[in-house]
Amino acid sequence: MDSTFQSLEKTAPETLLSFENPIFLSLILIVVILSIIIIYYKFVIIPLKIKFVEEKQALQMQHSEMMALFTELSPDPVIRCDISGKILLSNETANDIFRKKVLIGEYIENVFPIIKNFDIEKVIDYGLIKNFEHSVDGKHFQFVVAGVPKYSAIQIYGRDISALKTTQQDLKTALSKAKAATKLKEEFLSRISHEIRSPLVSIQGYSELLKSQSNDFSPEFQGIFQSIENNSKRLYRTVELILNMSQIQTGSYENSYKEVNIFNVVDRTYREFKSLAEENKLSFTFESKIDPNTNIFADEYSVSQIVVNLIDNSFKYTREGKISLLLYKEMNFIKITIEDTGVGISEKYLDNLFQPFSQEYSGYTRPYDGTGLGLALVKSFVDLNEAKIEVKSEINSGSKFTVTFDELSKSD
Repeated sequence: MDSTFQSLEKTAPETLLSFENPIFLSLILIVVILSIIIIYYKFVIIPLKIKFVEEKQALQMQHSEMMALFTELSPDPVIRCDISGKILLSNETANDIFRKKVLIGEYIENVFPIIKNFDIEKVIDYGLIKNFEHSVDGKHFQFVVAGVPKYSAIQIYGRDISALKTTQQDLKTALSKAKAATKLKEEFLSRISHEIRSPLVSIQGYSELLKSQSNDFSPEFQGIFQSIENNSKRLYRTVELILNMSQIQTGSYENSYKEVNIFNVVDRTYREFKSLAEENKLSFTFESKIDPNTNIFADEYSVSQIVVNLIDNSFKYTREGKISLLLYKEMNFIKITIEDTGVGISEKYLDNLFQPFSQEYSGYTRPYDGTGLGLALVKSFVDLNEAKIEVKSEINSGSKFTVTFDELSKSD
């Protein structure tokens, strides 16, 4: 260490400032580098920063102008308030709506009292969105309050919903009238069906009484009594059909699910139609391959109507030949098959088979009677009982309908 200082002391001043001195050379290089950095920063970095700030400010200004233009040209009311609730901006539409008020500088709570229930600071801090409705001079508006944390402000956007309110009121009125009409229709059908069914029951009773004493009458009169009974039953079924379809369509049908002896239901229906088969000179048979005590879990009335309407349909479209009724079991399913030798159904009409008021042969000159409701009601009642229905048919080759129910096991 001492020797180093001694050598420096012995060094001449001109030697210290020589380029051969590494220390002097290092100092010069540092000065040069610092100068370059200063010049680059002053003439390159600073101008770039200034340009960037100017462009950013220009873009912000352009954006602000565009937003102001958008706000001003908006067909809907737009209002902006600061955190205290004072209105800073309102477009022309808003001013037109509130003609009796000077909005700029007014507190928003004086314009919309409902905003007193909002915490404006919280709405701004969390960027919340609130909705409310307000009426001005008979017009209805829906407003959205949106917090804008970036600008410590709330923006209020409005929309005229007067037409929507009118439409809603019209819909409510129409719905009320529709409900009243539905109720009136139900009452009418209920009363008219009662008025028709009551005398029909009397006609059926007297015709059965006369038929029981038919031995005292000629074969011609016996046929007349049989025809009276069959046609009164047909009219009774038609009234039931219309009433049932009305209840299904209006949702007023009340089902009652329970254990149903399916053999009794089918056998009872078979006996009801037997006299009609005799009158029409048709072969009508019933074969059961199940235990007579077999039960299904279903709505008994609708199940009976399924069988009634399928058999009735076969009688309508079968002028000669036979109609067979088969009740059998397949695995854990109970099946009812109604097969006839009638006119059959074309392939193109099968898709419309279960549509209400639909018949393949329509018009005043149609060769077959019916309302077009029978099979539609069958499908509704099949769905009601979670059953299935299959159809196989060809023109001039008859039709085969099969309804499948779940068997009620003894463990159920």
